[in-house]
Amino acid sequence: MRQKRLHLTAAIGMVATLLTACGAGGAGSGGERTLTFVSYGKGAYQNGQEQGWLRPFETSAKAKVRLDGPSDNAKLKTMVEAGNVTWDVVDTDAFLPRDSCGTLLEKIDAGDLKNSFPPGTLSDCGVPAAFFGLLFMYNERTYGDKPPTKLADFFDRKTFPGKRVIFSKDPTIGVLEAAVLAEGVPADSLYPLDVDRALGVYDRIRSDTTFAQTYGQQQQIMVDNQADLALVVSARAYSVLQAGGTQWKPVWDKVPMSWDTLVIPKGSPNKALAEELIRFASQPEQAAAFAQVSGAGAANTTAKPLLNDLQAQVNAMDPAHAEKLLYTDADWWTQHRAEVVERWSKWQIS
Repeated sequence: MRQKRLHLTAAIGMVATLLTACGAGGAGSGGERTLTFVSYGKGAYQNGQEQGWLRPFETSAKAKVRLDGPSDNAKLKTMVEAGNVTWDVVDTDAFLPRDSCGTLLEKIDAGDLKNSFPPGTLSDCGVPAAFFGLLFMYNERTYGDKPPTKLADFFDRKTFPGKRVIFSKDPTIGVLEAAVLAEGVPADSLYPLDVDRALGVYDRIRSDTTFAQTYGQQQQIMVDNQADLALVVSARAYSVLQAGGTQWKPVWDKVPMSWDTLVIPKGSPNKALAEELIRFASQPEQAAAFAQVSGAGAANTTAKPLLNDLQAQVNAMDPAHAEKLLYTDADWWTQHRAEVVERWSKWQIS
């Protein structure tokens, strides 16, 4: 009996130790608050998040942030439905928080920062994290002193012959909007998006266009002078310049803008701390620090990142370009994304 009591006492002690280590609110083994942040993996983007947001937050909040990834909406859904949520803050697209607010995701209180983002980009369950402009760029070695000057020139094979390249896996980055805008459709009449018209515009240049399957492939094609014109997201445009592709120059005409969001999975054990991190990351100083490292656009419109010369060349968020930016309609894309992605994919192989 004495041996049984000793075993019981030991077991109770072990449980108590585990509870102390795991405690409510994400307390770690040293008693500090902890949470898990999910991004896309090593690279300039995640480096910007670490240096601009996560490590300063650890110091400010006396908390520990663990990185996990890659971000995966299907995995998030599985966690929530299984009641086994181990992620606290996730970087994802702009559509999940509009489609799954209150079901897969927690509502987020942005506090006094709610007016710090471009109109229409903040939603109840998603706070903007980074912005990406779809830039029209040209190879100056090809066109010399007679470069393209407007978005329509990308689709004009007669005046501007040459090879084109776009990233083809995700039409939500603005490639369809670019085609319709090039046709002269006013920005305020762009939605509902005329997908048939957009595909018709791409039909004109299909034989001269490389549909890159990854951003890395598009970047390499540009650096190696295997293309003359490109539609490329601004963060990747910066990577092209960094890699030596300084012959590529932007055309500052109409620029479709897309963005990522920070979300909190439904049932996160550390919701309060997760909200604290998101509000911290959204402060102008932290948004600027993120942009300086990542090459992506700062989400907070009052942020003033100190950009190097290459970043400044492709900075869509520069106030000088404000009138040229068109923020994609995330509500429309949330409703039609699946069908449009399917049509875009089928068109490429037809």
